Amino acid sequence: MKDIVLFGMPGAGKGTQADLLKTYMPGTYVHLSTGDVFRALMSTSNAIGDHVREKMEQWLLIDDKVTMSLFDVYFYSVIADKKYMLLDGYPRSIPQLNAYLTKSHDYEREIIGIYFDISEEEAIRRMLERGRAGESEEVIRTRLEKYYKFTQPIKDAFAAQQRLITIDASGDIDAIHQEVVRVLEEANKGL
Repeated sequence: MKDIVLFGMPGAGKGTQADLLKTYMPGTYVHLSTGDVFRALMSTSNAIGDHVREKMEQWLLIDDKVTMSLFDVYFYSVIADKKYMLLDGYPRSIPQLNAYLTKSHDYEREIIGIYFDISEEEAIRRMLERGRAGESEEVIRTRLEKYYKFTQPIKDAFAAQQRLITIDASGDIDAIHQEVVRVLEEANKGL
C-alpha cells in the first residue's frame, strides 16, 4: 500500500474524491484535509485559532511551521495506528514537501500523487457554483495564483520522481472515482 497525496487547483474536486476514497479499503486510509483542519481551528478562540482565522480571512496561506506542526501530529498518529495517509492540501510548499519526504523515507512509506486535471475556467465555474461565502471571482483568481506559485512546484516534483498520476477531472464524479480506484489498484500491485 502507498500513502496518497491529492493534487489539483482549487475546484478540481480533491475533497469530493477524498470523501469517496474513504470507502476505498475502509479502515486502511486516514484522511487529512488541511482546509478542514484550518476551518475547525478557526472556530476556536485561542492563539492558534485566531492566527489561522486572520490568515484565512485574508485568503493567505498558513505559515509552513504551523502547517508542518499540525501535519506531524497527524503523521505520527497514522504511523502508530499502522494505517495509510490520504492527504488533501498537504504538502503545499517546497519546505512542507521536503519535510514530508524526509519523514516518509525515515519510516519507509511509499507515496503516490494523484493530480486532478481541469482547466482554469472549469475551476472558476465550479467554485462560483458552490457559493462559499467570500469566494468572488477576484478571490478565486487570487487563490489560483497562489496555487501556481506554491502547489504547482510540488506537483512537478512528484512528476519528476515518477510518483504522479494525472486524472482528467472534468467529467462525471463517479467516473473520476472509478478511474482513481483503478490507478490505485494498479499502483499497489505487487506490494
